[in-house]
Amino acid sequence: MKLPEIPRRVKLLTLAIFFADASHSTVIPIFPGYARNLGASLTILGTYGSAAAITMLVLSLPLGRLSDRLGRKTMMTPGLILFTIVPLSYIAATNPIHLYPIRIALGMGVGMIFGNGFLLISEITCSEHRNTSQGLYMTSMGLGFTLGPLIGGYATKIRGPETAFVLSSILALTSLLLIQFIKEDKKRASNERDLRNLGTIIKEPSVQASGLANFLNALMFNALTLFFPVYGTDVGLDEAQIGVGFTTRGIVSTIVRLPVGILTKYIQTFTLMAVGLALSAFTILTVSFQTAIIILSILMGIQGLAYGIYLTSGNVYIAEESPPNQRGTAMAVYSMFGNLGGIVGPLILGVIADTTNSSGALKFSAFATIIGLIVVYLVQRRD
Repeated sequence: MKLPEIPRRVKLLTLAIFFADASHSTVIPIFPGYARNLGASLTILGTYGSAAAITMLVLSLPLGRLSDRLGRKTMMTPGLILFTIVPLSYIAATNPIHLYPIRIALGMGVGMIFGNGFLLISEITCSEHRNTSQGLYMTSMGLGFTLGPLIGGYATKIRGPETAFVLSSILALTSLLLIQFIKEDKKRASNERDLRNLGTIIKEPSVQASGLANFLNALMFNALTLFFPVYGTDVGLDEAQIGVGFTTRGIVSTIVRLPVGILTKYIQTFTLMAVGLALSAFTILTVSFQTAIIILSILMGIQGLAYGIYLTSGNVYIAEESPPNQRGTAMAVYSMFGNLGGIVGPLILGVIADTTNSSGALKFSAFATIIGLIVVYLVQRRD
C-alpha cells in the first residue's frame, strides 16, 4: 500500500513540535540538581512542579477560548517565545525563589503549545489523511521527548548545565522559526452564539468522559514517574537499571503512536482510549509484584505501549467529538482534568506511599483507574 504524500505544512509542524518537545525535555534530567545547587530543599523542589501544574490548570480555559477566537498558530507563537526565554532565565537565577516565576512561565508555554499544535495539525490536514497526520504529530513529540534528556544530560556532563540551557533555548527558537512558515487556514468568524457557554461545553458527555480519562492517565503517570524509581530501589535495582525501564517505556510509547493514529480511522477512538488505560492499569499493578529487572523492563515496555495508545487516541477523540469552533475550549477542559490529576495525584499517592510503601502507591493508582474506567464508560454512554 502506497503511503500518502505528506503535505508541506504537516512536515513543518511535526518538525517544529519535535524541536519544541526536545527543548522542553532537555531540562528535565538536570533541573532537580540545578535547583538543589541553588539551595532548594526537597520540599521546595516538589512545589516547582505544583506551580507549573496550577498555572496550566488556571489558564487552560481562558487560553482555550482565545485559541478558538485567534487561531492555533497565534497561541503557539508566544508559547514558543516563552520556551526560548525560560532556559536562559535559569542561568540568571541565583536563589531558589527565582525559579518559581520561571516554572510558571514554563507552565504557560506548555499550555499554549502542544494542545494547540495537535488541533492545528487536525485542521490543516484533509479528512482522508488526518488520522495519519495526528499519529505522526504524536510520534514527533515522543521522539523529541526521548532525545531531549540525552542532549541535556550529556551537555551538562561535558560542559555544565548552562550549556544545556542554551541548547534548550536554541531548540525552542528553531521550533518558533519553523512555525512561522506554516499558513493556518482562515478561521470562520465566530459570533457569541457560536462560542457556546463554557458550562454547556463542560456538560457534554464526550468532554466529561475524556476529561475523567485524562485525570486517570495523569494519576498513573505520576504513580509511575514518582514511585517506580523508589520501588525499584526497594527491590534492589540501581539507577541504571531503573533508567533502562524508563528508556524501554519511552521507546515503545514513541513507536506505537503513528500506527495508533492510523488505527483511529478504523477503530472507535473511545475504545482505544479505554484499552490503553486498562492495559496501563493492569501493567502497573503487575509491576508492583515483580522484582526481576528483565520482567520489569518488559512490563515497562508494555506500559509504554498502553500510554502511547491512550495519549494518541485521547487527543484524537477530543478533536473529533468537539465542534470545530470549540476545539480549543474542549481541549482546554481535557487538559484541565489532566492538570488536576497532576496536582491531586502526587498528594494522594504520597500519603499512601508513606502509610504503606511505594508498591502500595502503584497498586492504588491501578485499582483507582480500573474503577474510574467504569465511571468513564457510564458517562460516555450518555452521549
